[in-house]
Amino acid sequence: MVRNITNVRHRQTNVPLNLFFTDLEPPKNNKEIYNLTAIQNRIIQFEPPRTITNIPQCTRCQHYGHTQRYCNKPYACVKCSGQHKTSDCTKPRDTPAKCILCGDPHPANYKGCQHYHSILNGYNPHRINHTLRPPIFPQEQTFTPSPINPPHPHPQQQQQQRTYANVVSNNAKPADEQISSLKTFLDEFKALFTQLINQNSMILTMLTTLISKHR
Repeated sequence: MVRNITNVRHRQTNVPLNLFFTDLEPPKNNKEIYNLTAIQNRIIQFEPPRTITNIPQCTRCQHYGHTQRYCNKPYACVKCSGQHKTSDCTKPRDTPAKCILCGDPHPANYKGCQHYHSILNGYNPHRINHTLRPPIFPQEQTFTPSPINPPHPHPQQQQQQRTYANVVSNNAKPADEQISSLKTFLDEFKALFTQLINQNSMILTMLTTLISKHR
């Protein structure tokens, strides 16, 4: 079943051409439309839609895949393949051109160039061929048996292998020892504080005596 039929127009003059774009429904038998050769005593021909492949070509080095804005390669003339700008070419018109890509007698931007068609078919000269890559061998793994009587570990390793419960049990002191240590510390602090108060009292007494004598 036909969805839509659109008349194709000229892209510059917008004049209707003798071409029509037919949009079909997606049933399985839609390819049978290619078997039609005439409608209302007119010879017709159905063709699949053509996809336009636009590969950018550099106008500086004439290679495909990039433009002149991102090219730092030497200049190559599109007419004679010389190392100069195309605008500076002095090749006579009656002499044949030379393609820098394939060497045939045509300009480098000719769409019939064999190099251009090889790129359209998927050829990429920068792609590394799998047959030229060095083979990758798996690394051999060696097995070293463990000794029957392993040496004694380092004391630091023994400390790292201790569990949390062992560390807590060894570091935990009885409650009586902790209270005794705290009491001793408080007694010493009290004695130092009392001595400091006595020294301050003596200093105040001496200052008071000196002040009273000067009066």
